[in-house]
Amino acid sequence: MTKTNRLPQSFTNAQEINLIGPLDIQENIESSDLPTLIVDGGMNHGLNFPNSISIGDGDSSKLSLDIELSTEKDQSDLACALELILNQVESCKKVNLYGFLGQRKDHELIVIGEAYEFVRKSSALLIFDKSLKIIPPKPYTFEINGLFSIMSLQECLFSIQGSAKYQVWPAKKLGVLSSLGLSNEGSGEVTITSDTPLILYSEE
Repeated sequence: MTKTNRLPQSFTNAQEINLIGPLDIQENIESSDLPTLIVDGGMNHGLNFPNSISIGDGDSSKLSLDIELSTEKDQSDLACALELILNQVESCKKVNLYGFLGQRKDHELIVIGEAYEFVRKSSALLIFDKSLKIIPPKPYTFEINGLFSIMSLQECLFSIQGSAKYQVWPAKKLGVLSSLGLSNEGSGEVTITSDTPLILYSEE
């Protein structure tokens, strides 16, 4: 990092942050007023947010970046951005990610893995879009109308209560990417609890 390695004060006290990536943005961005970290090729979207800062090694953006990373590194630009938030934004409770899913499957799987690890360390809720969320290890209630699946990258105890077709109570053990959490159906408020982060995929 050559220009700076610090996030602005508006970030360090934030409870919610947007991250913008290089791929197609499928969802409307929640709020352009939120502190926004634009990751490398995300600059190519041409978004003009009042409270934003850019980060990356410049391999997919020809524009100047505020936080410049070395091209000779053993982490992705997204991993470095999440690490920056983890180390400098202790108040962060929610991160919205746009433009990180799709195209190469190896990239997509690693993006989900890096995001899962971030949630494990930070206990923040991470939302890719309406269909994919990573939930920290505490009770969360979501409005789910339609099919949904629960996955974990660690063995855990989990429960599902509320308006779900298949209730899981008392808590059961869920293995790594186990089919136990596959293809449930929600019809309203569903409360999901686990002792590790969970990946929630829903079709609505």
